[in-house]
Amino acid sequence: MNKIALLMFCCLLCSFPSSAYGQNATTSQDSLDIRYEGDLIEVTATRHTRLIFDVPYAIESIDQIQIQRGEIGYSLEENLRSVPGVIVNNRNNTSQGDRVTIRGLGSRASFGVRGVKIIQDGIPLTMADGQSQLNNLDLTSAGQIEVVRGPNSSLYGNAAGGVLNILTQGAPDTPIEVTPRFIFGSNGLRRFQGKATGKVGRHEYLINFNSFWFDGYRDHAFARSNGINAVGRHTLNDKVQITTVFNFFKAPYQFNPSSLDKTTSDTTPTSARSFVQRQGASKKVTQGQGGITLSYRDDRQSADVTVFGMGRTLFNPIPGGIIDLKRKGGGVRGVYSRQVRMGQSTFRITGGTDIEFQSDDRQEFSNGGIPNSEVGKLNNERVFSVLTVGAQELNQHEQVLGIGPFVELEWSPRSDVILTAGGRYDRYRFKVDDKFLSDGTDDSGSRTMNQFSPMVGVTYKPRPYVALYGVFSTSFQTPTTNELSNQPVREGGFNPNLNPERLRGFEAGVKGFIPDAGFSWDAALFAFRIQDMLLPFQINDPNTDEIYFRNAGKTQNIGIEFKLAWSPVPDLRTSLSYTGMNFEFKDFQVERDVGGVLTLKSLNGNELPGVPPHHFFGGVSYAHPATGAFFETNVQKYG
Repeated sequence: MNKIALLMFCCLLCSFPSSAYGQNATTSQDSLDIRYEGDLIEVTATRHTRLIFDVPYAIESIDQIQIQRGEIGYSLEENLRSVPGVIVNNRNNTSQGDRVTIRGLGSRASFGVRGVKIIQDGIPLTMADGQSQLNNLDLTSAGQIEVVRGPNSSLYGNAAGGVLNILTQGAPDTPIEVTPRFIFGSNGLRRFQGKATGKVGRHEYLINFNSFWFDGYRDHAFARSNGINAVGRHTLNDKVQITTVFNFFKAPYQFNPSSLDKTTSDTTPTSARSFVQRQGASKKVTQGQGGITLSYRDDRQSADVTVFGMGRTLFNPIPGGIIDLKRKGGGVRGVYSRQVRMGQSTFRITGGTDIEFQSDDRQEFSNGGIPNSEVGKLNNERVFSVLTVGAQELNQHEQVLGIGPFVELEWSPRSDVILTAGGRYDRYRFKVDDKFLSDGTDDSGSRTMNQFSPMVGVTYKPRPYVALYGVFSTSFQTPTTNELSNQPVREGGFNPNLNPERLRGFEAGVKGFIPDAGFSWDAALFAFRIQDMLLPFQINDPNTDEIYFRNAGKTQNIGIEFKLAWSPVPDLRTSLSYTGMNFEFKDFQVERDVGGVLTLKSLNGNELPGVPPHHFFGGVSYAHPATGAFFETNVQKYG
């Protein structure tokens, strides 16, 4: 999308580098002869508050200025483009949304997000089956995004790529502060935002409303949506806080221009295939989600318990079919952490359990399309009233129940060494009740998938602002209900041949910061292998664009990441990052039809599609301290 947003200031868009420490340094002198000491960045994606230099894996924190200043709030790509190892493909297609990959994991998603655990204010946006929808993600009120790169097997289940932990911004020390915001851009982009936030005694609140219109760069790409995000934080005493969250999203229409072949993309990139338009490819979505978290904190221990629930309705005409889905989900997340001093060493134990459920009523119909007289003329919700819903092809009730107890142990025998070990046991039960019995078969059934995932890591800090680490980790990731239900044989029930992904990997890295120079760095090497990686494929059928899935045997990814950030003065910031990966098949054979005879073709040694081997980012930002006017620019290159 060619976005030229008219904001309160004229700017070029980019995200801004984070560093391991805050920018406001204060002079001090201690026994280590440190002349400047900044504010240490703390992260909570680790299930208890930890300093970023104490964590034995790659993690980055992005602050509110980077997230909101000069950004539309349309895509995660705006905020994560500078993070090494993370690639967000903004497809500029509101019907399909972003595709988020971390170290190549998550590339299989044709819509939504797979392979990455996404949490907003303690409530998972990732469902029990591992699928994440970003509809309810409110970037225009986000105050912090924590990015865990790679599997964190001892703390999170059903996500091999990593974790995105989004926290809503805090409230100012005033009873009420109202912030309106208007954005206008090319291709019919319009966004209105109204934010009200404040603090009254021990209570603080934020209510943010968004209304969005978009005509799209391509034909058949119109979109309209409204959303609201409300967060309340209530401090009962010095140790106990209650956080309540509610967000709601409604899109009366989101058209889907779908894909183009390379020749058409080069010659007429704004077009959409006539078949896609005749099928009225689009969707309408309504989703509400909420929860409450009770938190306890003191000097040595912490505890959090979160209860959450959600409801979602989806009506989704796609080329070749129509999906009508009604979803309910929810669960309980609990974690307890305690630190104990033993002489000169410290010991911490963190443990808890995640319980999540998902209940889907799924119906599928043939797609009779829209009248020829309406093709190319529809641009709103009327597409659903003129669409012909054909014969029913699927009617089933799907359930998922996931239980994941976990424990993590940290031991620091001396001040510069931290040893971490942990494990998580995940058990997921998928059950389907076939209600479409007129086809003469009952495809009801169930599947259980489970694994114990251990990890072990070490952090060594030769200096207060330098940390070296190494970690061995494993992870486990199930197919989603959509992937299990989509079968090339067009049967109901779940695909009995689709298995979960299982990953083992190693990572080593170094993080550092030079306070006097405002210079920070972060570098990592990683290598992992995946057994039964899930991959999408299509069949040779001109009447459908349906995506199906199969397991790939063994794949391997070896990569390098680094990021340099320099802020010589608080108002000038620069960053440079690079990701290099070699993601290839090690044991994978596919069937192909040669003259009516099925033969096996080996793809061993081929690169995994959809994962660029190189990603380069460079950016610079300056903000005038007196006027608030700012300038930001960046460059990206994929190879």
